[in-house]
Amino acid sequence: MPQDDQPADRQGEGEPSTAHGSPIERAMPIYYALLMAIGTLAALYLLIALRDVVLLLFISLIFAAATAKPAAQLQRLHIPEAFAVALIYLIALATFAVIIWFVVPPLLSQIAGFGDDLPSYVERVQSIGRTYDRVRQEYPELHSFDDQLHDLGGRVVAAAGERLTALPTQLFALFLDTLSVVVISIMIVTSRHRIRDLIILMIGPRYRRQTNDILTQMWEQLGHYVRAKLIVMLIVGSITFVVLYLLNMPFPLLLAIVVALGELIPRVGPWLARIPLLIFAAFEGLTIFILVAIASVLIENAKGLVISPFVEGDQLNVHPLLVFIAVLVGSSLLGAAGAFVAVPAAAVIQILFNEVIVPWRNDQFDEAAAAEAASEASNAVRVRTEPRAG
Repeated sequence: MPQDDQPADRQGEGEPSTAHGSPIERAMPIYYALLMAIGTLAALYLLIALRDVVLLLFISLIFAAATAKPAAQLQRLHIPEAFAVALIYLIALATFAVIIWFVVPPLLSQIAGFGDDLPSYVERVQSIGRTYDRVRQEYPELHSFDDQLHDLGGRVVAAAGERLTALPTQLFALFLDTLSVVVISIMIVTSRHRIRDLIILMIGPRYRRQTNDILTQMWEQLGHYVRAKLIVMLIVGSITFVVLYLLNMPFPLLLAIVVALGELIPRVGPWLARIPLLIFAAFEGLTIFILVAIASVLIENAKGLVISPFVEGDQLNVHPLLVFIAVLVGSSLLGAAGAFVAVPAAAVIQILFNEVIVPWRNDQFDEAAAAEAASEASNAVRVRTEPRAG
């Protein structure tokens, strides 16, 4: 009837349609997207500004995971957890002090021996210079060896002076960082259950069990990484010292410590740490150089085939390409400390990728395949039920 249709027509002409919501409601998704983008940028800026603090917290987390298992064993002796963790650090400090007590005197004597042998090294450098000058007679475009040596010496002296000037400040900063790592790691170990429960409460009930499993897996891998790395460093350093001592190499203890410290940086670290070793071996003659190079290759192969699989197992099953990229990125952004935490960080990222991203994408693929199968089935039913023409 016209009386019934007129209000509808009048409403359609004079009032805005609310079928798709008001302009404010339609703009809300854009507002939320902009807000998320601004929040993401602010978080990235804050992360970059506080990267030293984040690095310190992550190192503390690694050492907390490493001390959690020994602390749990001490708790079985009815020792409180906080005291157990503090006792572990005291034992580690005492062990380090004993090592320093036995290592420093021969180390100082080797450094003094290096000073006594310095004239012979200078003579060898001069012989290299004379050989270079003979080559330069045939290639005049080469620069003078004395000029290059003088420039290199000037740069080394300037760099050494800067290092010595900044050494007190760096040592004090290292002491504060070490103390912070110890205190924070003790607090993390003693509060790890409450931290885990707080994280799980932020997750939906459907994914809480999976989140708990992922956090447990990360915690165990980080702890195993540090404990295994220290054992591998000790074994590699000891074997290197024995080999250098048998070859009558100069400064075997000092060079073995450098090689052991190179194990802190995976993949590239051990070979970078062997550069000083090979340089000193070259000064001892071609035979010693070849023997040291062969011994280095054999030790690295033994570490890869026997030592690391036995000590580390498959706890950090990280692809070598990911390790290499992580070390490059970590060292470029944060230096040696970044290279140290690169592999544990890569392991954490790999766990998140395998346990979160991959299942989420598989669920999406399964839903898409199910929707496509349902659509094809619906089309097939519609084709069968449609009447045929003619």
